[in-house]
Amino acid sequence: MYVLSEYNVVEMPVEHKREGRINLRVDPQQEAQLRAAAEANGESLTGFLLAAGAERAEAVLERTSRIALSATAFEQFVAALDAEPEAMPTLMRYASEPGPIPDR
Repeated sequence: MYVLSEYNVVEMPVEHKREGRINLRVDPQQEAQLRAAAEANGESLTGFLLAAGAERAEAVLERTSRIALSATAFEQFVAALDAEPEAMPTLMRYASEPGPIPDR
């Protein structure tokens, strides 16, 4: 969990010590831009990059872990879940045969 202080600096809770390291290669223009933005926001470069990266990572992970459906597609999905299961004779045959791993 991140907490914004009154100076807009991201502070890590005591129980989360920063021990990992990430090295970045940037061109001089990118570095100048990042440093200027961090300074304008009253943050260290590390704090600025960490906050921006964590915010973007959270957005990406949220977007990729959610499935958005239209109302019609959702109704079709629910109907498929509620429908009687279709017969799968091949699966039933394999499920009734002994497996390759011996019983203990």
